[in-house]
Amino acid sequence: MKKTLKYLAYVIGSIAFAVALVSVWATYRWNAPTSRPAKDVALSSDPATLERGKFLYTNSLTCWECHGDPLDSSVPPKGGTKFDLNGGDPQLGVWYSRNITPDMETGIGGWTNGEIVRAIREGIRKDGTPLFPIMPMEQLHGLSDDDARALTSYLRTLPAVRNEVPANEATFFVKLLFTLGAVGPKPEIDKPIVAPPAGPTALYGRYIAKHASLCGDCHTPRSMSDGSFYVDSLFSGSTIDFGGPEGHPTAVFAANITPDMATGIGSWTEEAFMRFMRSGAGPDGTVRDGHMPYAATSRWPEDDLKAVYAFLRTLRSIERPEQPRVLQGAALSTDPAVLGKAMFETYCARCHGPQGQGGLASDL
Repeated sequence: MKKTLKYLAYVIGSIAFAVALVSVWATYRWNAPTSRPAKDVALSSDPATLERGKFLYTNSLTCWECHGDPLDSSVPPKGGTKFDLNGGDPQLGVWYSRNITPDMETGIGGWTNGEIVRAIREGIRKDGTPLFPIMPMEQLHGLSDDDARALTSYLRTLPAVRNEVPANEATFFVKLLFTLGAVGPKPEIDKPIVAPPAGPTALYGRYIAKHASLCGDCHTPRSMSDGSFYVDSLFSGSTIDFGGPEGHPTAVFAANITPDMATGIGSWTEEAFMRFMRSGAGPDGTVRDGHMPYAATSRWPEDDLKAVYAFLRTLRSIERPEQPRVLQGAALSTDPAVLGKAMFETYCARCHGPQGQGGLASDL
């Protein structure tokens, strides 16, 4: 009996020591900088390049929604948007979008062109530390060289705003994921990335949907343990509840946009899809909630919309119903003014601003 107890004590002590060792290792190594150097990148300030960068920033990748004001694209992307990811299990910490204005001290004004491009496509900061994948690195990793340069060129033209963003608060679980390599920078891009020729083709639509916009980031299910995408279920709807303001349904999930006839968009015509992308109204006339950035997609060229539709039609049909929505708070009120305000915040404010003053800046 004494030998058994001694053996158990030894095993328990060894496990405790191993856990303590891993804890210390993860705590000090999770955010270790990479030695991967940023490449030299030459930018262009010609009107066509800046216009393309402006389009990517404003209407396609909608960088301003996270880095600026989610209801007003004219607000400089000074960062500070809070993403509290501690509501689920496991808890993933509290993260803040970064200041990406050209401010020299708190923004990216002191970054080289290559460091900005590396951050966008590979998820590595100027100091070599990794970005958390709330930044859509899975999509941006395939952004073409020309588009990465155009976006960087446009960011250089924005007004510099001094804004010190709070430090991120990573949980031990996230630190462990980084340390073990389950989360971290994307592989180094060592070959040129060239986008397909622009036009209403499925090939170009694939590039838009998977890399030059955030369709795949929202509409693809993720593992809720480490945030990785289920690559066998591309575009079949989110597993993340995007939530919303008071009066909004408590659960809002990105829809299944595979060609499934019952739960996807298999019955949608090209005309219905384009109307939806420009107005938010589905084939049945129902307006979807404002998480879908209609104010931005309404400004996409017609060929871009046709290309994305053509690409979505090539996907494997996946039957995956959207999770039910449950109304809360003001949405249950019988007071017309209270209910109207809840409806406005749910369906209108994303495009028109919280006070109806306009959301997407008219000059963009």
